[in-house]
Amino acid sequence: MSNNERKEGNLVFQGRTESIFKVIVIGDPAVGKTSLLTKFAKNQFEEKYLPTVGVSIVKEPIELEGLNAIINLMFWDVAGQPQFYMLHRPYFNGADGMILVFDITRSSTFSNINNWYNSAVKYGLSGIPRILIGNKIDLKDERKIILPMAEHLSEKLNAPYFETSALTGETVKEVFQKIGELVFKYKENY
Repeated sequence: MSNNERKEGNLVFQGRTESIFKVIVIGDPAVGKTSLLTKFAKNQFEEKYLPTVGVSIVKEPIELEGLNAIINLMFWDVAGQPQFYMLHRPYFNGADGMILVFDITRSSTFSNINNWYNSAVKYGLSGIPRILIGNKIDLKDERKIILPMAEHLSEKLNAPYFETSALTGETVKEVFQKIGELVFKYKENY
């Protein structure tokens, strides 16, 4: 009998896997990292911008229906301001997955994704699962990053690409479900 099964009488109960994995959420200031997490965890959106100081940690369970598992993801929402760069090593340490976020209305946030990814690689995270998010798709008229540009970067980083809106909630649940699946499968084959 495996660790996940327990026997009562003649019945064998299949247990569900419960694990905790660390996922870093990185990108420039004001791209919507905290807003995406808040929308996912609490289904709320805060209009006022409040910069993250250092790191904010959000723990959320994710049910992986096709994999018969429930996992807990600890999202480390890492501050994007330069004064916090020296804290990246401890924040990035031990990450099982990463979410790279840019704002589709600000080209500089898109260009800087490479810098964020390279920082993660510098701390030994080149092999972990990752996804790329273009946030703020509700601001259609202000869009600067077109889909082919984002898809090209997605291929380069080997990271599935999603476009989200923390304001409307569009694609938010799918993004967190996807990183959960990727991390779980990666750790199962580790």
